Amino acid sequence: MRTILVEEWVQIPEDVTVSVKTRQVKVKGPRGEITKNFKHMPVELRILKQATRKRKGTFLNIKMWFGGSKQSCSVATLKSLINNMIAGTIKGYRYKMRLVHAHFPINVTIPKDGRSIEVKNFLGGKEVKKIDLLPGTTVKLNPDLKDELIFEGIDNQNVSLSCAQVSQVCKIGGKDNRKFLDGIYVSERGHM
Repeated sequence: MRTILVEEWVQIPEDVTVSVKTRQVKVKGPRGEITKNFKHMPVELRILKQATRKRKGTFLNIKMWFGGSKQSCSVATLKSLINNMIAGTIKGYRYKMRLVHAHFPINVTIPKDGRSIEVKNFLGGKEVKKIDLLPGTTVKLNPDLKDELIFEGIDNQNVSLSCAQVSQVCKIGGKDNRKFLDGIYVSERGHM
């Protein structure tokens, strides 16, 4: 059954500016600017100033008309994506990854700009695995803790995807992953 209208509201904080043009959302905050394209979603986006009993301030209104049950769920997904963009421009995101090895120590080299990472000696292999991070993401070694990487950026999607790419480089095929725990794993995630 089709729902006539599905509607969500995203509150925009004072120090953040959000602009919408043809379903392209641009969020600008103290830490930087994020732009994402939502043209693939059949939604209506509007910025409204509200002064009612329920809502006071500036809001982004997301509407979907006559969507099926599965299409209507994308409205809540879009709301959480925009909330993550707003949180990223205010606070930023930080992911921490640990290097786990049993016999062969994993070596990691990071250039000065922190835009890529090279993994060496994984399970004693000679192959050097180079991962270029997504735009807006930087990596550095933790000075306090040995064998820990810190990924930082304002776009949650790019930071988490960069961590996933680093983790997937160290996948072991054909072995029981309960016994062979070697790899690089996300240990902590949150805001800066």
